[in-house]
Parts: sequence; structure tokens; C-alpha cells
Amino acid sequence: MSKSLSYLLTFVMSLALFEVSAQDISKYKFLAYGALPAWTGVAVDWSTTSKVYIYDPKETRGHAEFVNKKLGRTITFKQFKTLASTSKTRQYLPFFVYDLSAKPYMVSGKKYTYAIRVEDYSYDDTPASMTSSIQKLTQLISTTYKQFKGKPLIVLNTKEKHILSQKVLAPLLLKQQLQSVTAMNLIKHFNGFKVEVLNEVVAVGRLVYVKNEKNLTELSSKDIAIFEHIPERVPPLAGIITLEPQTPLSHVNLLAKNRKTLNVSLTSLSDWPELKAKIGQIVEINPKFQKLIIKTVTADYAAKFLEKNQPPKVNIPNPELTFESTIPLNKHFKQYQKVNLIGAKANNYALIHELLGEEYVLPAYAIGFKPYMDLLAQGADKEINFFLSKKSTLNKSERQKALARIRSVIAKSTPSVAMLESLRGILNKYYAGKKVKLRSSTNCEDLPQFNGAGLYTSKGFNVADNDKVLAEKITKVYASLWNDEAFEEREYFGIDHKKVAMAILVSPAFVDEYANGVILVTPHEKSGNVDVLVNTQPGENEVANPKKNDKPEAFLVGQNGVVSSVKSHSNIGKVFIGNEQASLLLKVLRINAIKVHQALMNRQKEAGDNQLYSTDIEFKVIKNTDGQYFLYFKQARLLRNHILPE
Repeated sequence: MSKSLSYLLTFVMSLALFEVSAQDISKYKFLAYGALPAWTGVAVDWSTTSKVYIYDPKETRGHAEFVNKKLGRTITFKQFKTLASTSKTRQYLPFFVYDLSAKPYMVSGKKYTYAIRVEDYSYDDTPASMTSSIQKLTQLISTTYKQFKGKPLIVLNTKEKHILSQKVLAPLLLKQQLQSVTAMNLIKHFNGFKVEVLNEVVAVGRLVYVKNEKNLTELSSKDIAIFEHIPERVPPLAGIITLEPQTPLSHVNLLAKNRKTLNVSLTSLSDWPELKAKIGQIVEINPKFQKLIIKTVTADYAAKFLEKNQPPKVNIPNPELTFESTIPLNKHFKQYQKVNLIGAKANNYALIHELLGEEYVLPAYAIGFKPYMDLLAQGADKEINFFLSKKSTLNKSERQKALARIRSVIAKSTPSVAMLESLRGILNKYYAGKKVKLRSSTNCEDLPQFNGAGLYTSKGFNVADNDKVLAEKITKVYASLWNDEAFEEREYFGIDHKKVAMAILVSPAFVDEYANGVILVTPHEKSGNVDVLVNTQPGENEVANPKKNDKPEAFLVGQNGVVSSVKSHSNIGKVFIGNEQASLLLKVLRINAIKVHQALMNRQKEAGDNQLYSTDIEFKVIKNTDGQYFLYFKQARLLRNHILPE
């Protein structure tokens, strides 16, 4: 085909598409953020004869695919992103239009029936040039699509120092007689989230409705499961959909991010009629750009998709069996603070203790891998070896029975006298009359490439109890290495089960805490800036494993500890928001969280790993009798997926 003919065909295709779009775009509407009726579109040939297209999101997954498939332009997503983000050579500008006609939004006494949001592609524009681009885009849209009458609202974000921030652009837009609004305020105007996408990943699999925990045994990694209730443990799946709200930093969502699995929460099936209609079918769900597009696919399509998207095989450190005594996690014992000796959780704890000091991280100790491996010699090792030699021939029910036998043998075994004496000496000397936490610290959790959140068991121990109780608690932690969910998760990632081992982190138990929470530190790839997201609940109410329908206090912490971008308020009670005295902790929380993130990242770089990670940090807030608040960090780990949850 000649070059001129190719251009002619492209032009004809464009005209045809333009005319169809201009006539009827109502069928292209979808629900954004679970609340806002919306269209998606893209401006093309930005620097020459600019045109805008609103297209069907069911036919094309994103802006770049639309340009490829519908406009006949051969372009990769990377090329598209460059040609959108770079102002001097811009050819494309992606956008969304929100339909407010059913519920107009009032600003300064004026009704707005639609709003426009420029999709964030890490633009290099100045505020002035971005304002001009938005003004040009609004004119193109209103000229091309006659149903958009009058001026629109411009949807901006609340991120600090961001080119699409309301703080940056609102004054400049106002000079052009363009009012702005945040996406969150629009969502609130439309009565909030009905559908929330917590992990934006395309999912392909059989759509299964799960009413209770018993149905979990029937699920496989080829299923997209709709859970009526959030299970305590989620097996490897093609997708996760819950009919209860989740928290962005819950163990369920962290596992979803680690697995690169779709994760969505709905208030009810009626909020997504297409989903309900397709239960039992093999489907593809595409949540990109907060659109939820679902379509039926063939078994062959699903098989090819799953084969192409196999999870990467994870290699774990070999356990070292050279130390039996309890190891202090301080700078004087650094030679023993290695993942292959005390596990990743204890090793990370040692790092944050040295980094932040005892003002923010309480002293702790570790039991290494040797006592666990010695205990297996009492009979569990034979059960494990036999099971691993036969696992490929067993069905799920048979695997669960074999794993239960392994746990039973471990629970009936006796920890070494030398280890118990060493640990008891530490407990009596430093924790007399107190409680401690015996926390799992394996070589197959809290790793940058394998999160393992919530897979293993931790146990509380009252130091006043006898050694028999202590031994029982330790063996229960050891046995949890062979939990059904833990085994299936490792199997999913191709981990060598013969190498797995359990160490134990021994740390003070927090009693009567004022609040607990999770921090996610997320770096920006280009600027080097970070977002610090906090999820917190008062008292001992869980954030990582929330109770049914619990929502945390969730917000970003900006410079100087300022609360910004409030994503949700706690349904239980206030922690930081509206508490002036407690909120004074947020400045040091942000500073220390970033320190921990940078230290963990530096450790990876020293090991030759230059990937970009987020850091997940668990914390506690204590309030003493004088009304003073104290902040303590209790855990930190890198996350492979560094995208901030919406």
C-alpha cells in the first residue's frame, strides 16, 4: 500500500468515526469512580489540526489502543505517553468528560452540567501552558459535541506541587472564567463510592460467586471470585471482588498488589448489573482509568491470557542454621541480622530500630532458623518431604489434609531446651510482668519480590506464664509456615518449599494503644518526590485485617504534617483528623516514614536491585495518662507494586 493511500484510509476512518461519535455518544458512557457517569476521549494532532474523539471503552482498553485500532496509527503505549506528556512535541491529550446533567453541580450560583478532567500523563507543562491547553480542550469538546453546552467545570486533584493540582491551576483557570472542582467533591456530590477499584489490573477468568468460607476450597487461580464477605485468607485468584468495603492498605489489597491481581469492592451486585449477569461465565474485566468494562471471552482466550501472565518465579534466601541463642536486634549484633539467619521481618525491624532509635522503635529480639529446623527433625521433616514429593499428584482437598498433618506434628514437637532457656532469660530480664508478641519472621515474607502479608501466624505471650505455654505458642507460630494459604501462595509464585524456614521476632506487645495504622510511602518515578498515605483506626481496631464494613481514616500527609486528600473518615472514631494534639505527630511520622523508605531502597540498591518500590509501614500511637501522644513503628517492608492506591 502506498503512503498516500494509507493517509487517505486513515483520514476516511477518522471522518467516519467522528461522525458516529458526534451523533450518539450516550452508548459510550460508563461509571467512573463508582459514582460519576462519564465518557473517555482523546485529542489528536494537538499541535496542528486538533480534533477530539469520544470512544467506546468496551472496544478499546485505553487511549493508545484507540489511536492504534480506530485511527490506524501504529504507536506503542510508551510512544503515546511521550507524545502526550511532552508539551513541545505533543500530539495527544487524553481526557474524561463527566455527565452532571442528572445532578448539576453549583459553583458561585451557577449550575454546571458537565465537567472535564485531563488524564494525568506526568506532563512537563508550566502552569500557564497547561491552563492554555485545558482552555483549548474545552473549546474543542464543546464545538465537536453539541450536547455539552456552556462552560464545563475543570476537575483537578489535591496533590502538592502537581501540574494538575487545584492549588496550582485554579487561580489561572479562574482568570479564563473556568471554575474547578476536585474529583472527590464530585464523587461526594453523587453520593460517594458504590464501586471502588483498589488494584487496577486486567483480569480474565471464570466469574464465581462465593457465599461462605466453605466455597474457598473450590477456587483456583483461574477464577475471578465475588466474595459476599471478605475472607480472612484469600487464595491465589485471577481477580478479587468483594461485596464489603476494603481498605487500600489491608492485607487483602497488599496481597492483590503483590500478585498483580484485580481487586474491586462493591456495595452490592446491583451496583454493577453486567457483573451479576455474567456469573458463571469466563470473562475479562478491565478497570483501567477507573472504568469497569466486562465482557465474555472464550476458554481459549482465557488460557492464552493466563499463560502470558504467569507470575514471576520468586527465589528466596537459603536459611542459615548457625545460631541458636536469642539475638538482640541492635547495632551491636549486626553480624547476625541477615534475612537468611533471622528472616526478613526481624531483619527489617533491626534496620528501623537502628535508624530511628528507641524513641520510635522499641527494643526487640529474634530467634533464628536453627531451632525451627532442629524441631522438624522430630518427625515433621519426614511428613514435609513425603508431601512435597507427592504434591503434584494431589487435589486441593488432599493437599489440605497433608498440610494439616504437618502442622499437627510440628505442634506436638518440643522446642530445644537451649533456645527456651536463652529466650526465657531475655523475657525475665527485660519484659518481666509484661506481654510480648511472637511474630513470624520467615525467609518467604516481607521480601521485595514476595510480600506474604497475613499468611503466617503471630502469638501473644504473657511473660508470667510458664515454659509449657511458651513452647506451645512457639510451635503454633512454627506450624503456620504450613498453613493452607501460605503453601498455595508460595506454590503460585514457584517458591521452593524445601528452602522455607521460620524464625521469630520477639517484640513488646502494645497494650491499650490509642490507635494503630499503616503507612504507604510511594515514590514518583520522575520527580523523586513521595506520597505518604496513612490508614488508621482508633484503639486496636484492625486496619490490615478490618472487620466487616469498617472504613479507616485515610489521607495523605503533606509537608509539615498537613493532612491532605482525605480519602475516608473512620466509621469508628477520630484519630488524627480533627484531633489537633494527635495530628502534631504527623510531621515526624512523615519524616521517619520517608527515612525508612529510603533506607530500605538503599539496601536494595547496594544489593544491585535498582527497581522502584513502595514501603509499607505499620505503626502504633500510645496516649499516656498525661494526655501525651507517642508514635512507634513496628514493621516495615518494601512492596513491588509502587502505585498509590486510589
